[in-house]
Amino acid sequence: MVSVEPIRDKNVYHKIKAELLAWNEKYYIMFLMGCLLGLRINEILSLRIGDVAGKRSHTFVQSKTGKTITIAFNPELHRALKSYCSGKDPQCALIPCRDNEYKPLSPIRAWEVIHTIGEKHHLHLGTHSMRKTCAYHYYMQTNDLATLKVWLNHTSERDTLTYIGVTQERVRKAMLAFNI
Repeated sequence: MVSVEPIRDKNVYHKIKAELLAWNEKYYIMFLMGCLLGLRINEILSLRIGDVAGKRSHTFVQSKTGKTITIAFNPELHRALKSYCSGKDPQCALIPCRDNEYKPLSPIRAWEVIHTIGEKHHLHLGTHSMRKTCAYHYYMQTNDLATLKVWLNHTSERDTLTYIGVTQERVRKAMLAFNI
């Protein structure tokens, strides 16, 4: 299995956001939830309108770890959710499938959406790329590996660096710059 990459280039990230918003607002919201909160796709797809509408945070139990986590919506995400959720039934899926607003989008369709937009930008993306994008940019902005490790629920900082591709990137740059 080939692993997917984060979106490292901020300009490409912003282009993808705009393209997803133009394509379908639910895909835009899905992308924001993944990239700004570092959620796994199953966590995003399990959310309902009532979980996020008019709120600044949401607490839930992660299916993978069984741990309770609280996510907090930054101003950009809060504004996007406010607009998106306006007038919708709280019981509706946050990211609904095409023919039933109460049923969430399938993980396969979510992957297709992200993979397709990645191909357009010559990137190898999948749904996990959103989580990796969040982690990569948080680390590049803060260098706060300890917080990121906890945020992602990783067991070691080395795992976190490998996960976001910083280890490989640093080694490559070191090799290019090294001479005797």
